[in-house]
Amino acid sequence: MHSKVINPSQHGRFVFNNRGSCKGLVTYLGHEAREQQQATQFFSQDRIDVLAEEVRIAIDSNTKGLRKQQEKFYSLVLSPSEEELKHLKNDPGKLRQYTRQAMDNYAKNFTLKAKEPFHEKQLSSSDLVWYATIHQERKQKQGQEKRSGKSGLHQHVHVIISAKDKTGKLRLNPRGRRSRFSIRDWQMHNGKTFQQMFGYDKPTLSQKLTQGMLPKQIQRHQQRIQEKVTCLNQYFVGTQKLDADKVLAIGKEQQYGKGFFFKLHRLTDRYHQGKVVNNPYHILQTGKDEAITLPEHTLLRLGKEGQEVGQEVENEELSKRKKRPTQQQLER
Repeated sequence: MHSKVINPSQHGRFVFNNRGSCKGLVTYLGHEAREQQQATQFFSQDRIDVLAEEVRIAIDSNTKGLRKQQEKFYSLVLSPSEEELKHLKNDPGKLRQYTRQAMDNYAKNFTLKAKEPFHEKQLSSSDLVWYATIHQERKQKQGQEKRSGKSGLHQHVHVIISAKDKTGKLRLNPRGRRSRFSIRDWQMHNGKTFQQMFGYDKPTLSQKLTQGMLPKQIQRHQQRIQEKVTCLNQYFVGTQKLDADKVLAIGKEQQYGKGFFFKLHRLTDRYHQGKVVNNPYHILQTGKDEAITLPEHTLLRLGKEGQEVGQEVENEELSKRKKRPTQQQLER
């Protein structure tokens, strides 16, 4: 299962342009239906009969607070392999069912800041404004058969999702900072979801990347990681301790490469040096620590406390100066 967030500059800057109305994209996504002289049918979290004009109105009217040059919506594609489609018997109903779960994964993948609405709960698909349609074929892009349909099963899903949540208060950008939304995590969750929903036991992408390794090599890498985690957990108590399974999963994603072990060694060094670490998992994934944004009320409190301490020091200094004898007093 391949999941993609489309970049308009790479995949069609006119069709997928998302800085204005979604009318052009909605029209483009209806080309298969028009070729069959049918109305384009979209589906959502709870409907299967949404018309194209209703999609355009819903997306275009949910842009309050967005500047002219900001993205108003995003385009996603969910593409099962031919083997996966055969496993589903090319059933569009099952693909709709899967899409709804993939969009729930999408919502839960966003990390909200403490000052944002909903920060006390995780987003779900019902908090989003999205619509999807299923395409049955893909076109040849090169050669004499350009624009003719490819042979085999190619059913896939196109999703249009608003850049704002349903309340219009949150801006949700999947192509922004990785600490906010990790496309790779979303892709991996979607692969696992497909396996769990439909009992599909083929290897996921991360399993394919490491399947060429000998079992002894994998076991040696895992043992090395376990030892490092045990060493690191000496610096933590209770729930702060690292989850060994999570660290092992990150190592596996990165194919137990030198880069991963360098980041693990770097993380250990930071603790040895007494440096503050905000998110150790983020360091293992990206090589950089995650910036922590304090809530506004916390910043105000810290600022006020700093002013009070400064005022106390200043008053103490003035008091000392008053007690010191002046030069004239000393001469007398």
